[in-house]
This record gives sequence, structure tokens and C-alpha cells, in this order.
Amino acid sequence: MKHLMILAAMFLGMTLAMPSNALAGAKRDARVAYVLKNLRLKSDVEAKFKPLLEAFLKELSDVKDPYEDLKDELRDAIDGGKLTAAQCDKLFELKQQQEEKEPAVLRKWYAKFKTVITTQQAYKAMKLSDDKLK
Repeated sequence: MKHLMILAAMFLGMTLAMPSNALAGAKRDARVAYVLKNLRLKSDVEAKFKPLLEAFLKELSDVKDPYEDLKDELRDAIDGGKLTAAQCDKLFELKQQQEEKEPAVLRKWYAKFKTVITTQQAYKAMKLSDDKLK
């Protein structure tokens, strides 16, 4: 628990001092560390798996980012209930595009993971990669 609090404090400090691209990289690095810690792979297997995990999270982020970026940009309008019709349409379209692309990315990387780790570990890695980190 203490480690999580320290990690959260470090992450918060980084978020205040970093541009958004660096922040995305830091979030991805934290997620990679979280998944690897919880998978408890042998060091030789982890060395082979880590680049796959990083590439997977990058591709998944590329699919999710357009929607998330627009949502962040429109946060005040969303929170204030003042979205225009055009903004609603754009948010809706970007979310649909994300939801159309995401399953293919997940299937592709699940199959790739199974070339380096067991099926059970691949399944767990996919679940861990989707956990909400604090």
C-alpha cells in the first residue's frame, strides 16, 4: 500500500510538470510496470514479453486517443451540459471508431502474447492492462 501511495505521489508530481506526450508515455510506463509486476514472469520471459506489451499499449492508446483527446478538450462543455450538436456528433463518431478498431487490436496482441507467454498469462496480461490505475 505504501508503495502505491509513493507511486501515486510521484505520478501526480510528473503530471504537473510534463507535456501531454510525456504524460502519456509516463502513464504507459506505469501500466507496463504494473502488468509485469503482477504477471511475475521469469526474467528471460519478461525480457521477451515487455517489448510486445509496450507495443500493444502504444497501439491501443493510438486507437483510444482521438476520442479521449477530444473529450479532454471539451471537458468544460461536457461538464456544463453545453455541447453543441456538432461536438456531440464528433464525440459519438470518434467513440464508434474506437469501438470498431479496439477488438481487432486486442485479438491481434492476445495472439502475439501467446507466442511468448502461456495462454493463461496472456489472458491475465490483457485483463491487467485494462485495470484502472490510481
